[in-house]
Amino acid sequence: MNAQRPLVVHVKSKEPKLNNAAFNQDQSCFAICTDTGFKVYSTYPMELKMERDFSKGSFGIKETRDSSSTTRNVNSGIGIVKMLYKTNYVALVGGGKKPRSPLNKLCIWDDLKEKNSIVLEFNTPLLNIHLSRTHIVALLKNNALVYSFKSKPELLFSFETDDNEPGASDLAICESSSILVFPGRNNGQIHIVDIINTQDKKSVSLIKAHRNPVQCLALSPRGNLVASASTKGTIIRIHDTKNCTLVYEFRRGVDPAIISDMKFAPSGTKLAVLSDKCTLHIYHLGEENKKHLLKDLPLFPNYFKSTWSVMSKNVGNKSDLVNDIGTLGWVNDNVLVIVWKYKGIWEKYDIISNEMDSVSSEESRKWEIVKEGWRSV
Repeated sequence: MNAQRPLVVHVKSKEPKLNNAAFNQDQSCFAICTDTGFKVYSTYPMELKMERDFSKGSFGIKETRDSSSTTRNVNSGIGIVKMLYKTNYVALVGGGKKPRSPLNKLCIWDDLKEKNSIVLEFNTPLLNIHLSRTHIVALLKNNALVYSFKSKPELLFSFETDDNEPGASDLAICESSSILVFPGRNNGQIHIVDIINTQDKKSVSLIKAHRNPVQCLALSPRGNLVASASTKGTIIRIHDTKNCTLVYEFRRGVDPAIISDMKFAPSGTKLAVLSDKCTLHIYHLGEENKKHLLKDLPLFPNYFKSTWSVMSKNVGNKSDLVNDIGTLGWVNDNVLVIVWKYKGIWEKYDIISNEMDSVSSEESRKWEIVKEGWRSV
């Protein structure tokens, strides 16, 4: 792969090339879905691992024929795709211009048998999905539903939520717990549930994290921390999922923004945040983040006492007709990738640390985000 080639000028369009993109549980692979089906790639090196084109009508899909044309017209669009690690099971929800299935139907696709192995139907459209080897989690506008992962799934838990159009939620699968987070019933509230250890009273918690509705949620790999952003998008808060205490509070910016994605690094020591302003921020969960020079002066507002990202980079393209929407994934603690929905490309970024020779303190360390390469998906 020649990752050093300059990024070519893409055809300007207000139509996204991808309907959606999502990384698997350990971020080693990602899946993308379009109006014709879905594809699965390894995160790095980026290699195609699985591809299903439903528009060819070879998977038991009902075909229709336009009376004014002899061309087949197949409903094949996928709007949501989620993987189960690197297994043959992929969760699919219809979407795009011609959905393969209704937006309220969840299909667990078995790629070995080339057919749906599990089908679940709901009263309202699905907004997000999470999978583990034992559970299926479905997010609706006002509900979070947890099912057993069986040939005939059983509804285990049902929780009411605040209006959750973004499908904000996350699931962290650990050795002795499976932590699920989603909005609570009130504005700015986070609901935390250990869906394995439900007999423990401490398995369910509520956190009042923001004044505005929750827009985005992310769990650390061990499930001990939850990062949240509201619809305002100026402040990122990180709470401990066990005792619900506020551990960190980070400032993204002053102007409101929609946080499109957040992801913890594999070690849990960094948090990447991407907004609709196409700005990527990296926060260190430690003492290395920046604070304003006026932070210690009295009578100044809290803005000057905020903790800022240790590094940031504008990863957008000014010539785009619309601000692109990206999905984040970490390769390791110093390498991450972004899959862009409108451009339909994969980009790799390296985090580089440079230290001055004359001084060895943390303040002398300069962090930089460098784009290393890209490829079309």
